[in-house]
Amino acid sequence: MAVTDVPVETAEVSRRRRDTQSRLLDAATEVFVEFGFQGTSVERICSRADFTRGAFYSNFSSKEELFLALLRREFDERASRILSRVGELTEHLQTTEDGLSIEAAAAYVSDFLSPTGTETDWYALETEFLLLTLRDPAGPVQFVEFGELFRSELARVVGNIVQAAGRRFTIPVESAITVFEGLHDLALRTSALRGIDAPGGLTELGGRIVELLFAITEEV
Repeated sequence: MAVTDVPVETAEVSRRRRDTQSRLLDAATEVFVEFGFQGTSVERICSRADFTRGAFYSNFSSKEELFLALLRREFDERASRILSRVGELTEHLQTTEDGLSIEAAAAYVSDFLSPTGTETDWYALETEFLLLTLRDPAGPVQFVEFGELFRSELARVVGNIVQAAGRRFTIPVESAITVFEGLHDLALRTSALRGIDAPGGLTELGGRIVELLFAITEEV
């Protein structure tokens, strides 16, 4: 085929494709939460999204690939949100002589950790991701790899935020991230099972991070 014969995907086609993928991902989230990964079929996802199997397979090669795309989308949305907040932080520091308070620093960390969807849905999906990796360590869905990527990004962001607050960690930043993750996981599980305002849930996460930041950092 000559170069001039290669079809060019128009902006409209690209937009429709992104819309189709987004609707499939949204529908898959609902179905995975409701039935679990093993109990979810491509047909169920298509029915919930109101698409044909052809539409599904023109966007994803398998249920596993779509499942992995859900994890990528969540991470990308969190990363996009924190980049926006970091931009706000940079502007704040450029326009004021006041440093970043430790309470504000904790709010940035808490925001980065928080899921973009409902607490119950994301807790269920994280559990499914973990179980799938445990059952098939060499499979396409590598929860551990995404976890390491997330922790690496979190360490970079938290380090910058603490520095902006005029403080430094008194323990290795990697150890601090492990503690932050533990707090977040406990708060997420509590909110998923008992409601977001339950004692120890996500509503209280910011305050707990403030306490922790005071305990494991010192003024520069």
